[in-house]
Amino acid sequence: MVSNSNLPEDSVTLDLLPKDGERILHELKSGNMVVFRSKDDFLYTLEFNGQYHMFSHTLGAQGGGQRQFPVNEKYQASVRKLCDLADSVYLCIFDKSMNLYGVLQSAEDGIISMFPGDAPGETVEFKPWDRNRDESDVMMPQDGPPGSDFPSEHFNDLLEF
Repeated sequence: MVSNSNLPEDSVTLDLLPKDGERILHELKSGNMVVFRSKDDFLYTLEFNGQYHMFSHTLGAQGGGQRQFPVNEKYQASVRKLCDLADSVYLCIFDKSMNLYGVLQSAEDGIISMFPGDAPGETVEFKPWDRNRDESDVMMPQDGPPGSDFPSEHFNDLLEF
């Protein structure tokens, strides 16, 4: 297993994880990030300071959401259940001195490039990146109370958004 201390400087390591709740809890407790993917929704999960920190992003959206939950039996059960809801689960190991939002972006880019369509029978269409694309029609999260912009309908009910 790769640990944070064995990583080259400024690198993010990704691996596909089995959908095993106990393994997910172990990886989180070890300080690693776990990424749950359901279609185009990504839920990045970290455990530190006695809390689960969850960041969500829908592919193609400019914004995302963030929520925090205490590490207790209720939310440990919720994290285990995320394995059942997600299409796939990934391990992300990175140097904790790196910018977290840069790590999130790198992890998503890496997952998309390494596992573009890992669902059985899914057709994948590869398109070149266009830096000049028009993003004026991209939907942004609506204003509301903190956490209300958490976009993933797949994960919302379980985590009481």
